[in-house]
Amino acid sequence: MIFILNLLVKLMRAPHHIIRNNSPLDKTINFEKVIGKAVLSKGGRIIGRVAEVRINPQNLELEGILIKRDIFRKPLYIGKSYFAHLSHDALILNMEVSLLIKGRSVITSDGKVIGRVKEITRKGETNNLQEIIVRSLFSRRFVIPASAIKYIGRSIILRAKYNAKKKYIWQKSD
Repeated sequence: MIFILNLLVKLMRAPHHIIRNNSPLDKTINFEKVIGKAVLSKGGRIIGRVAEVRINPQNLELEGILIKRDIFRKPLYIGKSYFAHLSHDALILNMEVSLLIKGRSVITSDGKVIGRVKEITRKGETNNLQEIIVRSLFSRRFVIPASAIKYIGRSIILRAKYNAKKKYIWQKSD
């Protein structure tokens, strides 16, 4: 008897569907529930939490999300083209965020650490790197173009053919 009453209550509260070429209600995700969920990079690194979901007012489509990080770091706005998967638990990106490689070690193809990333330059507002600026304890800063980078993970691995010209602080600059 209780089962039947619960079923009747559930049926009475179910919304009316008025859709044409859209997904049914049970195949969608509530934006309100996405707020506060974790945002993960392609490699599984936690970037931050969803602070806002942004929608285009002309075509009413999802455009991106604003990611809140800790209190000392600027928020990130990531466009929907970088989304790989959205669920009730998290949003997973289809890339590693290039802004977050600062401080990572830069290693030659021979395994020699040549310094750490101090700055990055991106191509416009995309996630594509243009170049990285590297510095080690006793070296001057030097620029490595994105074309010389083989892999970006916990560290940056350079291509075998790239020869990093490291200048030490006691050497004269050109």
